[in-house]
Amino acid sequence: MFSESMGRITGLVPSRFLTLLAHLVIVVTIFWTRDINVQASLPPDFTSEEYEEEDLNVLPASTEVILVIAVFVLKKKSF
Repeated sequence: MFSESMGRITGLVPSRFLTLLAHLVIVVTIFWTRDINVQASLPPDFTSEEYEEEDLNVLPASTEVILVIAVFVLKKKSF
């Protein structure tokens, strides 16, 4: 999938970008609805301690958002 005249990859880069962009959108959506998702995973009569414990389990998703954004911002190699 190399273009001989320009020396660029024509098919792989757009699909990689779209995949990363879709992943970012999904993770950001999950992060924005964190409160609703945490409450949905708890029984109807949960305590604040249970909520805080379950909320800590959502921390990896927020870390992933930061990492994906950092990859986009700090990446210096252009395609």
